[in-house]
Amino acid sequence: MTTSEIHIHIHGLPDHTAQLNRMEQNMATAVEVLAEVKAAVVDMASDVNAKLDQLIAELGTLSPEAQALVDDIKASVASVDERVGDADGSDTTPPVEG
Repeated sequence: MTTSEIHIHIHGLPDHTAQLNRMEQNMATAVEVLAEVKAAVVDMASDVNAKLDQLIAELGTLSPEAQALVDDIKASVASVDERVGDADGSDTTPPVEG
């Protein structure tokens, strides 16, 4: 299916089609860039959590102060992840087919 466009020019009124097309392109570009930023934040959250888990595994038992800091960091990362949402779909398990 194709979409046809109708352009109407009324004498005395400027044609803003080119401006609207540029604005539409800029909006699409902004959405793409923002999606990339969102994905980078989600990736950062995963990296921080993985690094904390690796550190805990290497150190073994943490002091209560260190464990409290780890818990605070993980809570902060979870807060950021919650605000950003599931940009790449990695938080959602795909439905099982069959």
